[in-house]
Amino acid sequence: MEKLFHTDKRYFLPFFILLAIFSLAVIFKNNELFVFINQTIASSTLDFVFSYVLIPLFLLLGIVPFFMLFFKGYRQLSVFCLISGFLCSQIGSLSKLLFSLPRPDEFLDVRLVGDWQVSAFTFPSTTVMLAFGLALPILLEKPKLSPPFLIIASLVGFAVIYSGYHFPYDVAAGMLFALFLVLLFKQIKNWAVKKFNYV
Repeated sequence: MEKLFHTDKRYFLPFFILLAIFSLAVIFKNNELFVFINQTIASSTLDFVFSYVLIPLFLLLGIVPFFMLFFKGYRQLSVFCLISGFLCSQIGSLSKLLFSLPRPDEFLDVRLVGDWQVSAFTFPSTTVMLAFGLALPILLEKPKLSPPFLIIASLVGFAVIYSGYHFPYDVAAGMLFALFLVLLFKQIKNWAVKKFNYV
């Protein structure tokens, strides 16, 4: 039976970060951890990094899989990444309507970085679901190529808390939801490849 995960622990960086977020959220409480990331460690340097480094890096998560379409050996992975990212984002948006939890600025004094058009609800983070929906297929299909993508996706999780738009629990849930969905999509992909002999 094909292994879903590579055994090298370095490829599990985002999940170690996820565990750390959960642990810190339990120790410090969700709101307190949010305030620490959003305000206590805030600086003009981190604001610059968020606006001019992390956002362009985030775009790479979609740009690289798109260009993979033009290389025969990576087309299947490209389609997997793009469809996975899109579906994770859309399912995340539907989940927000189901949970209907308000954003941090509804009841906390929040320092917002960037003027983004966002929905009224916060849980789970669809941005994080999109990021990991694009990155996790690379972990599953080409694990040796995955570390840069997983690091970027993890930084996206930090960024949406730092910018004031999401709680730590939103990020953790987004990662978990994306993981579950990508594993499901992989099984569907494997079935389709075997059924239709797609290469």
